[in-house]
Amino acid sequence: MARRSRKTGHWRTRHDEGHALRLELGDLARAAAEPGWARLEVRRAQVGPYARTTLTRDGREIAAEGLDEPFQRLRELSYKADSGTWFTCELTLSSGSRGYTCRVDSSVAPFEDVPAPAALAELTTFPRTEPPGWLLAALPTAAPIGMPTTYGAHHDWWGDDRSDRRPPPPIHGDVAYVPAAGMTCRDFGHSDEHRQRAVFLAESAGDDESEHLYVMSYEEVYMVARHGFRGTDAGMRSITLDGAALRFELTPEAADALGTETTFEARLELPPETIAELRTALRAVLGPVAQAPELIGF
Repeated sequence: MARRSRKTGHWRTRHDEGHALRLELGDLARAAAEPGWARLEVRRAQVGPYARTTLTRDGREIAAEGLDEPFQRLRELSYKADSGTWFTCELTLSSGSRGYTCRVDSSVAPFEDVPAPAALAELTTFPRTEPPGWLLAALPTAAPIGMPTTYGAHHDWWGDDRSDRRPPPPIHGDVAYVPAAGMTCRDFGHSDEHRQRAVFLAESAGDDESEHLYVMSYEEVYMVARHGFRGTDAGMRSITLDGAALRFELTPEAADALGTETTFEARLELPPETIAELRTALRAVLGPVAQAPELIGF
């Protein structure tokens, strides 16, 4: 999940902000496309301030707005000292999923005839020790010595969360996001203490590292959280109990916070009497909550 500091509102890591930007770009592309598409591809090519952005819907180019600022910020976040940043970024989306595949390249020329001012601006803003030949050839003169570092120095002191071992956004290669569509639940528990109620579902009992899901409430506020994710206190549209399946319908924002698709299904490998206990416990957790999700099959 892309995480912000609750105290400052700032992103905790470049990885988190980069992921949020790719999700934002995906939403902008979806908003621009007519319904019924199977595949969307967004391509950004940029050198310095000179950029071209194309969006294709099943192979046909369509117009879109608002893509420039997120792509520019993603280039900044991806900068690596002495290595520069990417020149092309290709974001691919599939219908029916919040997931994406992103491919970036930091060496191949993004387009022909790179303007000389763009090449100079690129090396000034994102300096690199070994610029590709095509970038040097595009300079109006030989690359000046001692070009000012207007962005690289800024990220020398980026305060990434040291507990997060994920790498920053890449400048070359692929990065993919595959949201969870469901989990299998073999363990269940619930509590009701000091006006705080909770339901706990896990893939296996006694394993803190296994997938698990919490639904909690305190007075009129609820929270849903998954293992390794901060969770969300809004955006849960409905919960359906259908035999041995528990389905959560979520807004895109809530799904992104949980790292799931907008429909998330918990498959209940539990005895019938335990499922009945789960039904009662979930009603108790969400019954007093203001703006509670719709409960179906309860």
